[in-house]
Amino acid sequence: MANELLNPKTAAWPATLAGATILGSLALACVFPFAAIAALAALTLDRRAGIALVGAVWAANQAVGFLLMNFPWDAQAVGHGIAILAATLAGFGVARMVASKIEGSVLRSVAALASAFAVYQVLLRAYAQIGGGAENFSAEIVSGVAINDAMWFVGLLALRWAIGQVTGEKTALSTAR
Repeated sequence: MANELLNPKTAAWPATLAGATILGSLALACVFPFAAIAALAALTLDRRAGIALVGAVWAANQAVGFLLMNFPWDAQAVGHGIAILAATLAGFGVARMVASKIEGSVLRSVAALASAFAVYQVLLRAYAQIGGGAENFSAEIVSGVAINDAMWFVGLLALRWAIGQVTGEKTALSTAR
């Protein structure tokens, strides 16, 4: 993984996702597309790099929230932050598993996003029963979050393709081992 991050050809994609995280966190705060990032990591990075990316994206989002957007430093906010990390990592794992079973890049991509989103939402909803915020899981809110994640997913996938065109990096959407 260290070689990937030092190689300009392969470092462009993780760097792009890092930049999107900072900008997206500033713009969206609590509606950041964690499931889309989990699915993209599952489709484009090996397991270790994907886990590292998901953790880094989460940490950057939390830093923006707590340090720049004045999220409250209380047990509920910290608990939700930890639940988001756990749900995103679980979404990444499930998206990798699902994508590895499906042929065809479009179907694989849709299945990865759908599975990451479903796992992410179910786990956060389960946590909300204990940690509060269950009212944020109405059909209207969840469908809005789904649309947000889908738009980010498509936009970042297009960006992934463009990066490949510039760097010459292979951009096939296959889960690396």
